[in-house]
Amino acid sequence: MQKQIRHLFIPSFKQQSYAFMLLAIVIFSCCLIGIFTRPITFLALLWPANPMLLGLFLRFPKLNNIGGWLGAITAYVIADLITGNSFEVTLYLTLSNLISVSVPLILIYLTKLDYRNYNQGFSFLYLFAMCVAGCMLSAIFAVQSITHVPNSFMSSDRIWTEFGMWWTGEIVNFITFLPLILTFPKKDERQKWISELFTQPLKTSDILPFIAIIVSVAFTHIFFGPGALLYPLAALVWAALSYRLFSVALINSIVCMVTYHSLTYFYLSSSSDAFLSTTISIRIGLCMLGIAPLVLCAISQNRQKLFHQVLDYANHDSLTNTLNRRYFLEQSQLLIQQPQHKTISVLMIDLDHFKQMNDKYGHHVGDLVLQQFARIVKHKIGPHDLFSRVGGEEFTVLTLNASLTQTFELAERIHQAIETATLNIEDHLQIKITISIGIAHQTLPLSGTLQQMIVRADQALYSAKAQGRNQIILST
Repeated sequence: MQKQIRHLFIPSFKQQSYAFMLLAIVIFSCCLIGIFTRPITFLALLWPANPMLLGLFLRFPKLNNIGGWLGAITAYVIADLITGNSFEVTLYLTLSNLISVSVPLILIYLTKLDYRNYNQGFSFLYLFAMCVAGCMLSAIFAVQSITHVPNSFMSSDRIWTEFGMWWTGEIVNFITFLPLILTFPKKDERQKWISELFTQPLKTSDILPFIAIIVSVAFTHIFFGPGALLYPLAALVWAALSYRLFSVALINSIVCMVTYHSLTYFYLSSSSDAFLSTTISIRIGLCMLGIAPLVLCAISQNRQKLFHQVLDYANHDSLTNTLNRRYFLEQSQLLIQQPQHKTISVLMIDLDHFKQMNDKYGHHVGDLVLQQFARIVKHKIGPHDLFSRVGGEEFTVLTLNASLTQTFELAERIHQAIETATLNIEDHLQIKITISIGIAHQTLPLSGTLQQMIVRADQALYSAKAQGRNQIILST
């Protein structure tokens, strides 16, 4: 028993080895990116390693083990040592990096923040607030340790400036890179996006926000200055209202890095007297610029999701999740008006002796029977067929471009599936039911109205019930 518990909660050596190797490679690569893109002295302005480590721990909790941490530590140490730092500086830098990652993880654990739903409610902002706290503690440790190392790149004479540079730089890194990792689509989402990319035509409305972003970012390199920080704002807001969260996170990351490069290379280089203080100000501005589109996009997508949920509730029967009568008629009318459709068939279906079953077993059992019946029918009809509950135990199926023979075959498949099925109700009750079906079939365009055709199918249904139920009747 103890071995089983140990196996459940303590990662195996294989898991720890995998976490070690993966994080060692990934974090080492990220460290080199930061080290080799240092614009000044030894303090990296671009440092994706820390948000990458935090993001991987959040997305893949199985990596958050001793092996994973040792892999990250190894990567930090080797990257700094081989690029010229002393062992003492490397040690302090590594500890500072670990603080900026571990503090948010501890706060997430203590507050029980559902970081997987980062786009719900205030979770997104809470997560970044925890990252800000981690960056602050990391900066405090860094300035209290590295500044005392002889010949280090940080000076104790300007400790507040060093603190501001470290803290704001870390915050920019987290805001720039962490959303990319958290919002990176899963396998099924990626496949869906790729499918949509090749199957759906590209709209002008999809391109314009991206063009606006390119133009606004180009302006930061042409008309550079402190105001350049706001050039991309309107375009980013437009993108936030138009694209998915990952797309916005990717665009946001690129815009922040390019804008930062513009302000650093063009503007700050000509204002060297106020380089440090101005850099801190720009970084804080970039944080605001980076977080605003992400929050707006999350809010917009949540509202869209809520709208679709409300619309779905309005158009579907709440018990069986089939179309309700109103939406069924609307969609049917739209379909029969399309020129590619040649025939229409309507099946009216009624559960036999449903009232007696309700009286015998209760309405709760009757509801469960209706739900199971609906699930069976959904598996028998085509993906483009319409299936609706029109009232009580009466349902309607509409199918297009089927011959009369094919319509009968569909009705027979449904009839046989229901007749041979045993409905298991709450693990103790087994019920068998039968159905009656009335069919109306006609070529398009309709000689009358859709409602008249439904009435014909309904009349055929009543004929089937009058002739003994459990049968299929074609309207004449």
